[in-house]
Amino acid sequence: MQVVELYISSTRVDLFKDESVTITDTITNAKDVSKVFTAFSQQFSLPASSTNNLIFKHYYNWNIDGGFDARVRVSAILKLNGVDYKIGKVKLNSVSLKDNKAYSYKVVFYGETVALNDVLAEDKLSNLTNLNPVTPLIYNSANIKDYLQLDPATNDIIAPLITHTKRLFYDSGSHAANDPRGTGNLYYHGGTVDYHGVLYSDLKFAIRVDTIVQAIESNYGITFSNDFFVSTNDPYYNLFMWLHRKSGDVGNGDQVSTFPTSINGWTAPGGGSGDWATMSNVSTLTVKPDFQNFTNAQTLLQLQLSTGSSDEYAVEVLRNGLSIYQASGLTSPTTLSSTSAGGDFGSTSLAAGEWSVIVTVTTGIVFTNIGWTVRNDDGGGASTNTFDTSDNGTFTCDTNFEFVISQQTPDIKIIDFLTGLFKMFNLVAYTKADGSIYVDTLDNFYATSTTYDISKYIDVNESSVDVALPYREINFTYEGLGTFLAAQWEQLNVAKWGAESFNGNGNLDGGIYVVKLPFEHMQFERLVDLDDVTGATRTTAQYGYCVNDNQQPYIGKPILFYPILKTGGTTTPISFRDDSANHSEITSYILPSNSVALASSTSTANINFGEMTNEYTGGLGNPFTGTLYNNYYSSYIENLFLESSRLVKYTAYLPLHIVLNYTLADIFVINGQQFRINSLNINLTNNKTQIELITI
Repeated sequence: MQVVELYISSTRVDLFKDESVTITDTITNAKDVSKVFTAFSQQFSLPASSTNNLIFKHYYNWNIDGGFDARVRVSAILKLNGVDYKIGKVKLNSVSLKDNKAYSYKVVFYGETVALNDVLAEDKLSNLTNLNPVTPLIYNSANIKDYLQLDPATNDIIAPLITHTKRLFYDSGSHAANDPRGTGNLYYHGGTVDYHGVLYSDLKFAIRVDTIVQAIESNYGITFSNDFFVSTNDPYYNLFMWLHRKSGDVGNGDQVSTFPTSINGWTAPGGGSGDWATMSNVSTLTVKPDFQNFTNAQTLLQLQLSTGSSDEYAVEVLRNGLSIYQASGLTSPTTLSSTSAGGDFGSTSLAAGEWSVIVTVTTGIVFTNIGWTVRNDDGGGASTNTFDTSDNGTFTCDTNFEFVISQQTPDIKIIDFLTGLFKMFNLVAYTKADGSIYVDTLDNFYATSTTYDISKYIDVNESSVDVALPYREINFTYEGLGTFLAAQWEQLNVAKWGAESFNGNGNLDGGIYVVKLPFEHMQFERLVDLDDVTGATRTTAQYGYCVNDNQQPYIGKPILFYPILKTGGTTTPISFRDDSANHSEITSYILPSNSVALASSTSTANINFGEMTNEYTGGLGNPFTGTLYNNYYSSYIENLFLESSRLVKYTAYLPLHIVLNYTLADIFVINGQQFRINSLNINLTNNKTQIELITI
């Protein structure tokens, strides 16, 4: 009989003498191939002894102030014969009473890796404010142009050729004479009129995925091992995420790219019963409660905006910091008003408060007037209580604003983002003795194995042999396949872009299991010169088109891709348009790709699950065979589908040296047959172990 001890916050707790304490340890379970965190947990009972009552501060008595907080897990250690066995957390679930006296505490012991879910909780990528650089990243045409030409190998922030609205094309025969200004034609004609090309505001920044992982480590005090998350691992380290928070134009904060108005020189209206409205600061109109006394008021509040431009803009009106009105596609002049019947701002605008306006632009606009008008008319024929006052000013709205990376990250929880990476590369994780979290591919994890012959510890009277995998087919795909070209691919091919299915010989029984990544998977497009009717003249430009199948701006899931810098004398020059609608020629630019390299002779590694059409070279020749399935899943999955594969269950009495030292990567040998560990259920008091093993 072995001695099992449980310590909670360094205090040894009392256990029931007959309490059976078992630990379940499992690795990527054959019945759940997408499981990403190794886990162990055990529920057991503790007597309501004086020691345990002190630890849990008599939790059953709710009248005690400053008692035990059962909402959080506390540090715990399981010891076996005086040796640390498992480090983790304990959570109190309930207290049982007999005869109105505390009898036992129900607790669950959790392994350390499971606690990662607790650490990250519901936090999203936007919580990672440590992603923001010390020097503000300004969103303007000059920076987008510069970041479009950076080397992704040495820069963590780039601006790839992915557009959120406009489709790009290349036509060397269509230029100043017949190609209207503002089209997405990348051909640079060198003229001085009718500029076209990619407009800077149709592009967004992107960030290296590893930078996000490092920010998670720093923000939450987590340390991942340098086994997979390392700069020498190209399929991981070269991966970037597009900073696409909202469909269409770049968003600032959780809303839009904004320009708060600066309305100066406000003169408070006079007359009547008092001071009804004042400008409390340079950007806010304060409407006083007295203003509400005019129950028959016709026009309460107006906002006028005038420009000398025909460009569209958007307006958001806020009261007390809350948005009450939004409108887009506005052109000059615009008058927005509130009336007792509702009006643009709605009937709630009758309330007093602080009013402000935010203007959104995609091109520089000079406003000749942005002004508030406050008016009251009692509606009785004689306008005895009428006042009208407004402020005028000239304001320049431009798109030079700080691009706050944490505010521009896609809307996804951190734990879901990490889980997506784990599913993508079939990673496993466990907590090492030093507190760091080991992370590597399943194949590499198995390569660290130690072999134990446990033949003599097996109870030959208890065993069973099951089918290794209860599925006839396993499908691998992405959750997001809604962008134009990916959706078009599915419609034309009756198959999902980048997906893969494995079904053995195709005649198996069972259900279908789906491994699905919480990311968007785009199909990128290499451009040909439309002036060549044969389509044989291909440019070096490839881009992403982030719109839906109706070619409307699309938000979708987070977009991961590999950036590839095209540069040199063989690169097709393209036209770049700035915030003044001028154009310039550039011969260096970053292409988005689903593969680490554009040519399979350089690298076949890619983030498709299946072997798909080479987007850059075209056709199915020279396919990128290094798919996610081939590189990270095939050996494990195909072993499970072998006719000879079995899931074997044994009862064993493992010796203490194996219990204390095994890892889930290890190989168990029984009568000459090698097995991978699927799960172990160990009774720590007597080492009786229920083992699930998969034949190799």
